[in-house]
Amino acid sequence: MSFMTSANPFSVNNPLVRRVTVDGEPLVEKTIRRNAPVPASYAELKAEMDAYRDQLAAAGVPMPRIADSRVTDDSIVYLCEDGGRNLVERYEEPEALTNGHADVLASAMRILKRAIDAGVAIDPHIKNFVGDGADLAYVDFSPPLTEAYVEARCSVAQDEEQAILRENFAYFTPYFLPYHFAGDFLNIDRAAERLFPALHALLTDAGLLSGTPLAEFVSQAKAIRALEDRRLQERIYLI
Repeated sequence: MSFMTSANPFSVNNPLVRRVTVDGEPLVEKTIRRNAPVPASYAELKAEMDAYRDQLAAAGVPMPRIADSRVTDDSIVYLCEDGGRNLVERYEEPEALTNGHADVLASAMRILKRAIDAGVAIDPHIKNFVGDGADLAYVDFSPPLTEAYVEARCSVAQDEEQAILRENFAYFTPYFLPYHFAGDFLNIDRAAERLFPALHALLTDAGLLSGTPLAEFVSQAKAIRALEDRRLQERIYLI
């Protein structure tokens, strides 16, 4: 086995990710550890992640195959098919996506629409979409965005954390996803508001927005990003 270790600078949970080769097959090894005192064992957490993956699959969300998985004393390890580089890795300047690669964004939006149509929560950050060209797959399942997990995580939150956590988890649900998708561009480039008119048009064309004024779209996208930034600053972890 050979491997290369990396960490995603845009992931607050920051799982250890290694690109490995096993019997000649390129795979990605993800090691997930919790940062919050979730009232569940690692075996129970893995079962919820697997249930969440099943929800995504039932919604038609394409995901890399799981080759193997296991629970250790202090982590959950998944060995996944290597789906390729994510969109942050592929496009260092996010403006490249709205200016010349709208087909790639449209592919990500089609995946979001499948989750929305099925009523499934999903994290729309472009770091979670991988692939070559416009043929994308979705890779994030930690934390598992199920009702059971959200309630478990919020049950151990301190009073001042409760509102922040519940609002942040709500932003992964279908209604907010078009705004959240745009707002996360501010996580990559603080000046990305310049891209919002193009994103508004693309999301409208994809059927994810209908009659939403640009000003309302921009305001909601910025509010979602501001709440997530506050959560990160206060070190309130989702898992």
